[in-house]
Amino acid sequence: MGVLLDHYQARGVTPTLLLDSRTTDATREIAAQAGAPVVDIRGFTHTEAIVRVAKDCVTTPWALFIHDDEVPSDKLFARLAGPPPPEEVQSVAIARRWVWYEPGKPLLYGRSDHWHDRTQQPGNDHSWRLFRPDRVEYVSTMHTEGFYLDRWSRFPLDTYNIHFEWVLRSERQREAKLRRYDEHRWGYGQFFNNVYLPERQPPGVIEYLPFGTDAYDRLAATYFAARGPDLPLPRRSLRTQFIRARKYVVDKIIPPDLNKETPDRKGLKPKAEREVADPFNAAS
Repeated sequence: MGVLLDHYQARGVTPTLLLDSRTTDATREIAAQAGAPVVDIRGFTHTEAIVRVAKDCVTTPWALFIHDDEVPSDKLFARLAGPPPPEEVQSVAIARRWVWYEPGKPLLYGRSDHWHDRTQQPGNDHSWRLFRPDRVEYVSTMHTEGFYLDRWSRFPLDTYNIHFEWVLRSERQREAKLRRYDEHRWGYGQFFNNVYLPERQPPGVIEYLPFGTDAYDRLAATYFAARGPDLPLPRRSLRTQFIRARKYVVDKIIPPDLNKETPDRKGLKPKAEREVADPFNAAS
């Protein structure tokens, strides 16, 4: 946490930390030493459910919600200091680079034409982290942004967030995380196997590209060193296996009516006709 706050403050930013009730380390003390405000979060099931807290603790028109394994790139910091998105926009899609780290080697990020994000762009991953707290409609469903996606814009691909999931967690830890997602609802983990488990993808499926800067090397080394021990994977009971097999048949072999949107899927896929072009992006 100290290295992370140093990274922010070197860029003139002091973030507000949302500290959950499960945290038992010295995060609060380190934040106090750095002058970073802390907001206590209790009684939530997953990250998406706490995005709405921004409405109560952010006083600016826009909020940037960053997960614990993400950091804005320097070019994103520069863009945030520029003109705001168009007035009618409620949220902004920001590209995300998944970091691949090996000690002693240059930092890389992965991309694959087999990945398709919610904007239907191949090879990229977008997340709606920048939003207007008083204009979005909040939702707590897993794998949403914490709010429905309505009128939106996007930043250029070279203005991105850095995602340290592959660095912060080992392959076994990531597999356990996906299994927890599946315990919440079947398919919520397995759908992301091709992204969360790059070690298991066929050769050549993922292309690894250099960042071209050492600005994020210290963070990557720190996160890699902070990995906890691999825990045993949860055992699946026969009942759980049966339920999952049945849901696979229902959801995959007998697909649902694709024109009928179920309540928990509302807003997950942004509509192309609701995207608003950002003149500043075109100019830059």
